[in-house]
Amino acid sequence: MPAHSDAGSPRRATTPAVRPRYLAMIVTLLLALPTVLLSVAIILVLGAWAGIWLSVTAVVVWVLAGVSLFDAAWFTPNRAKFAKAFGLRRPIPPEDELLDAAWAQLTSAPGVDGWPYSLWVEQSEHPNALAAPSRIVAVTSSALADLDSRQLGAVLAHELGHHINVDPRVRLVDAWLAMPGRVLWAVCRRLGRIAGILGPLAPFARLVAAVGLLPVVAIVLTPVVGFGAALLFVVLLVTEPLTRSAQCHRDEYAADRVAVDLGYGRELAAALRGWEPETTPRLVALRQRLYSTHPPLAPRIRKITARLGE
Repeated sequence: MPAHSDAGSPRRATTPAVRPRYLAMIVTLLLALPTVLLSVAIILVLGAWAGIWLSVTAVVVWVLAGVSLFDAAWFTPNRAKFAKAFGLRRPIPPEDELLDAAWAQLTSAPGVDGWPYSLWVEQSEHPNALAAPSRIVAVTSSALADLDSRQLGAVLAHELGHHINVDPRVRLVDAWLAMPGRVLWAVCRRLGRIAGILGPLAPFARLVAAVGLLPVVAIVLTPVVGFGAALLFVVLLVTEPLTRSAQCHRDEYAADRVAVDLGYGRELAAALRGWEPETTPRLVALRQRLYSTHPPLAPRIRKITARLGE
């Protein structure tokens, strides 16, 4: 682990302001609309195609999943269960000391309350961090090994920003509404792994298969739900991943701004530079830009630098 560095960012730590931004709220609602419509469309298509009882069963499972999610994450929170669901473990020495020291320094800023959150570790060779329901903040074991104390604090500040920027109940509602669509995309990703046997051509093969299947879906569903509904379903299949990715990118940039305002801008930019891959194939880079839950690191670094005034 590199030695502790006391070099701070040129900006003074300030309390991250969370103010009602009506334009941002409208944009968020518009970006979330395709996800809600896709979830409803999946349930309706199941009912029209496989019978009303399967549709009712899907709705019941969806509602029960939502109730269980809110109970486990909000009403009677059980962080251990959530941590296990996300593949997390409790920190072990010296991880706990590193995390506690970085978290204490981060939450010593005016207006930053660190007590509601708990710190966890994901065993992984890939440097990363995440903000999970039930106010969980986690980093990977690789990130703990590679980052110095200020950079670790910067990554924790970014994840804290996710919790600060969005009310936990809103995050839970979003997760619940997106469940049917996420199940559909999880199935698609599993099927897409078959193309992995093609090696470097796998991304291109997946793209061709996805584009080719869209008219097939429309043709299959038209006799069941009608041409208009089938066309709308195909449009949602195309637009929902794009709008959800755009919303995720906005969330990442907003969390970066919180880290900068807390005085960790330079350290966060340095950490991201260390995680930036040397080369990325063009098709993979395009897919990441359009569909990934995280924006490319280069524009994140540019925005952080711009907010620092450098």
